[in-house]
Order: sequence, then C-alpha cells, then structure tokens
Amino acid sequence: MSRLNERYEAFVHGYDKGKLLIIDVDNLDFVDKPEDLGIVLNKIDAEINGLF
Repeated sequence: MSRLNERYEAFVHGYDKGKLLIIDVDNLDFVDKPEDLGIVLNKIDAEINGLF
C-alpha cells in the first residue's frame, strides 16, 4: 500500500494535463454518512461548474 501511495503522489505531483481536484477525505465517511458524501459531491460540482 505504501508503494501505491508513493506512485499516486508522484502522479499527482507531475500531472499537467488539466485541472486537478484533490479532496482530503481523511475525516470524511462518505460511504456511511450521506452528509459527507454531499460534501464530496458539492466540491466536485463546484469545480466542474466553476461556482467557487
């Protein structure tokens, strides 16, 4: 898992093909808490529609 995380971090750090949305979900439980899922979806929607 740590190697997968390292590769992911390297990919994100070098990504330059377009906009990148990073959502810190360490303190969210978007599987079991609908309100947390709403937070994630709102962030995605805002990025796609340029609201914020």
